[in-house]
Amino acid sequence: MKRKLNLKAVISGAVLSVALVASSVAGVNVLAQPGNGQGKKATTPPSTSFSSGPQSQPPVEAGSVDAPQTEKLGDTQKVDVSADGQLKAQADVAPLAGNVSGVDFATPINYCYKHLTYLPVTNSTTTTKYVQVMLYNSSTSTYGEKYVTVAANSTSYVAFYGVEGSYYGYLYVWNGSSYAYDEYKSDANNCKVAVTRTYNTGGWVQLKIENTGNAYVTQKSSELAPFPASGTYTGTHYDYPTAGGAAIYRWFWVSTSPYGIVSDTYGSTSNPWLFTGDL
Repeated sequence: MKRKLNLKAVISGAVLSVALVASSVAGVNVLAQPGNGQGKKATTPPSTSFSSGPQSQPPVEAGSVDAPQTEKLGDTQKVDVSADGQLKAQADVAPLAGNVSGVDFATPINYCYKHLTYLPVTNSTTTTKYVQVMLYNSSTSTYGEKYVTVAANSTSYVAFYGVEGSYYGYLYVWNGSSYAYDEYKSDANNCKVAVTRTYNTGGWVQLKIENTGNAYVTQKSSELAPFPASGTYTGTHYDYPTAGGAAIYRWFWVSTSPYGIVSDTYGSTSNPWLFTGDL
């Protein structure tokens, strides 16, 4: 289990130093760098804005639209898949095309938060459909299945948590006597975030936040000391870096005091990044 920081909101220079050493031993990403602008005084940030770069939030909030599970209605006419979840070649099965008209997978939505993956199922017909969704997480050798209802002309967000890396989703639709195969979808949930310090002088610290994976990210960056109270250039801020690596740059004002800033990928299992110094 990867550990998270639990530091007090206001930390004196001496206490902060002890806490940072303890955090380093605990396996936290500690990137210490001596201040190279000590004694300098700045009245404005080295940028025209306290943050810059593209922000991308998901179409639906993680965990807010999970489709309720329903009872299994009967047996499933399962297609043949390999041990890692890939569909095996079968003469009577069309791999990607929907076999059941009007019921289809929509584009999967991946999150760093709890490594959640939504496999949305759309129903463009005028009647309620009952479906079974199976997910094979080939990267972790795990498997899950859900039974849900999809109302007429609507979408149900079938949720799977703890998904990491590549996976295969299979959709089956109830035909009155069994769940019949409809289609499958392959994708990956890659939660990869990099945070680096790109400026550390004159009372100012700048963090560079990059989402190099394909999952939606909520990045929480907090100034632990010396100014933890929320403000334009201090306190806690949230960023939503765009998948693919386009960087967000965020400024913090630390004055000439010993400082500590932590940046954490909210809800993920990744270690936080901790930056310290004395300007």
